[in-house]
Amino acid sequence: MDGPPAPAWHAMEADEVLAALGTDREGGLSGEEAARRLAEHGPNTLGSDDGPSRLGLLLNQFRDVLIWVLLAAALISGLLLDEWIDAGVILAIVALNALLGYAQEARAENALARLRELSAPEAVVVRDGAEHRIPSAEVVPGDLIVLEVGDRVPADARVIEEAHFEAEESAMTGESFPVTKQTGPVAPVSMLGDRRSMVFSGTSASAGRCRAIVTDTGRITEMGRIADVLSEKEPPTPLQIELDRVGRRLAVLAVATAGVVFLTGLVRGNAAEAMFLTSVALAVAAIPEGLPAVVTITLSGGVQRMAARNAIVRRLPSVEALGSASVICTDKTGTLTRNEIRVQVVVLDGLHAPPSGLDPADPRSARFARIAALCNDARRAPADHPVEDGGQDWVYLGDATEVALLAAAEEAGADPDGIREALPRDDEIAFDSRRKRMTTLHTADGARLAAVKGAPEVVLERCESIEGPDGPAPLDDGARAAILAEAERLAGTGLRTLGLAYREAASLPSAADGIEAGLTWVALAGMSDAVREEAAPAVAAAHRAGIDVVMVTGDHEVTARAVARDVGILAEGHDVMPGSVLREMSAEDLAADVDRYRVYSRIDPLDKVKIVEAWQRRGRIVAMTGDGVNDAPALRAADIGVAMGSGTDVAKDAADMVLADDNFASIVAAVREGRSIFSNLKTVVYFLLSCNASEVLTMFVGFLVFGALGDPLLAVQLLWINLITDGLPALALGVDPPAADAMERPPDRSRDILSGRRQLALLRQGTILAAAAVGTLVLGNYVLGYEWEATRTMVFTALVVVQLAHTYSVRARATGRPGSGPGRNRLLLAGVVVSALLHVGVVYLPAGQTLFDTVALPAGAWAVVAVVVLLSFAAVNAMHAVAARRRVSPR
Repeated sequence: MDGPPAPAWHAMEADEVLAALGTDREGGLSGEEAARRLAEHGPNTLGSDDGPSRLGLLLNQFRDVLIWVLLAAALISGLLLDEWIDAGVILAIVALNALLGYAQEARAENALARLRELSAPEAVVVRDGAEHRIPSAEVVPGDLIVLEVGDRVPADARVIEEAHFEAEESAMTGESFPVTKQTGPVAPVSMLGDRRSMVFSGTSASAGRCRAIVTDTGRITEMGRIADVLSEKEPPTPLQIELDRVGRRLAVLAVATAGVVFLTGLVRGNAAEAMFLTSVALAVAAIPEGLPAVVTITLSGGVQRMAARNAIVRRLPSVEALGSASVICTDKTGTLTRNEIRVQVVVLDGLHAPPSGLDPADPRSARFARIAALCNDARRAPADHPVEDGGQDWVYLGDATEVALLAAAEEAGADPDGIREALPRDDEIAFDSRRKRMTTLHTADGARLAAVKGAPEVVLERCESIEGPDGPAPLDDGARAAILAEAERLAGTGLRTLGLAYREAASLPSAADGIEAGLTWVALAGMSDAVREEAAPAVAAAHRAGIDVVMVTGDHEVTARAVARDVGILAEGHDVMPGSVLREMSAEDLAADVDRYRVYSRIDPLDKVKIVEAWQRRGRIVAMTGDGVNDAPALRAADIGVAMGSGTDVAKDAADMVLADDNFASIVAAVREGRSIFSNLKTVVYFLLSCNASEVLTMFVGFLVFGALGDPLLAVQLLWINLITDGLPALALGVDPPAADAMERPPDRSRDILSGRRQLALLRQGTILAAAAVGTLVLGNYVLGYEWEATRTMVFTALVVVQLAHTYSVRARATGRPGSGPGRNRLLLAGVVVSALLHVGVVYLPAGQTLFDTVALPAGAWAVVAVVVLLSFAAVNAMHAVAARRRVSPR
């Protein structure tokens, strides 16, 4: 957004912010002033975006060049050739393609709509000296807002008062732990996650209470900056680009074919009008009418298989695009990890184990569980959602760190509710950022107990003893040094550490300093965002498939490095780039050295786009996964964006695909599915184009050499051949199951389906098929002496049968399955048999003979057809074998 740079509110003193925004610290704005500012600045919204309209989804199906080529062919068939049946069939194919694509994309949008939370957020503001609850859309710059636990932050605001206030910012910055806020200013140049004097729109309050002055609303908030990026036009997927290229080439081929035939006819003295109609018929024959429908159905089949894996595909071409990915840029929080803080290790005197590895009968473990349960405000509450079979009917509520400790106590075999009932809380000394500890006081059987938790170094300096296997023992300097060294080691692995201690006596002093003195050290707890169990195997599978996995997170370097090592992303020779370095680089600068980095830490949201663009500049197909608002711009910029179902609506709206189960392993499954789909699409394109080339060559040679005998094929017969081969056989090729080694090969970085070499190969295949048809013409007319109608029916039949047999040649060549016999794809076998039977009906049934100008063929004609088909099949496969040997032989 243009204009003067915004003030660095985070670097200003609170009084300076109040003065700049004209707000009273106690009374806030007046109602009249708030109304004036609302009229001046507009509502506090990012605009309305409910996704594409139903009409927009339908019209989107007609954007491809190939669709327009088919529409032109339909008009020419009807208006110029007077073949209205042909025109109707082509239009029906186009309509079917559009309806299939529309139905799938509409279904995906409906699924996303069901995932959205339909709520109208509100905010508490102070106006005219009193608190008011208003729609967040009416919040204006200068408003004094009040935030408590669970509240959603309505706008960007500067904190001016706080009481132990923490904000959950993982959706915005990727920070796993809640961020403690402060009233003092921070450095002017600081990353978004380090601006602790600010709260940001879209985040939420997780602990404490605060008052803050709204500095920015609507589209000029940090959330609004992301929305501006998302409003840019979405780039086409690689498949859309490639199919557009195919469509343009087919259009050029059709026009060139028509032009050559027209000019040749004129040179031979044929009438211009007749030659124009013949050349137009050839142009129509050069276009594979069924290709768009086959592509759509192939993609739809992949979508349905992905739906079984909890993946919602919003755009059909994105299925294939993911299969082409050579780089996956993944967020950490909520993607590789569960976005759930859990205690990973508990260090007791002489014991080092995860909570589940503690023995409840051990007094050290029992003491740890007791302190973890007592010095804790987290609790269990009934679940507010339906419980599936085997699921929990309760959830943890409270601060993420305290929830982790409560869960650890349960994992250690304790009953937190029972502990709390036996030792009710009498009083507490609350945690704050200066004391860095919290203490709760309890009474049982006349004895007093102080349960303490806090920063290890702070708690440890107040301890005089340590809980051992046989009870408290003196804490010497060596033990203190060992505890501090272990805390530093755990922090170096990305764990947040807490110390737990207690004091038990008949009575306790009344002052806090007296209560928290002479403590007994119990445990050092190391906690972190839990890594998903399936993440490491999925990363390994991606590496085997030749895919580079890159972590991009707003979290700190130590945490990012630890998680990356745990899941196998950070290997020898790779490094971590901090956000402060990335901020000063352009995408072009980064592209020169992007291979070196596999982890980016403390990244601002818009800088993630640089990483995606840098890889794209290296010619890579980039997939981006994520769940937060901070991921949305990169999701949009990537070739394929994959959002998590539990993520924010902004991320899901920006993505091409949504994983309802939040499972990173589903990304690898989607890659496998995508690779299968692209392989199948290439098979279909090669099959259809080689068949269409055979039709054009048959017509071209037949017209030039045997034109005096009559048309080698009629326009309606050409359309039937296209329809019968573009139908069931092509569809069967499009749903071939994935090859067993699909994920053991590197990604196919060549997106050019119709390269020059491939066009020559297709022309050679088409020439062999056409030779079979022309050979049938020669044998039928000159050797067997059939009438022209019978000879043309033989040519017609030979071209149909040779193309049906060609399905197996193309499948074996394109899929790398040398043993691809009829039994390997039952749908293909069924399609070939049904298509052959339909053609037999066209040749022998009266209705077919009338519509397609055919005659019943004698047995001798079928023998000729069988021979030429076998020779053609052998020739094509021999050509494939020679090409395969050339590919593997050393140069």
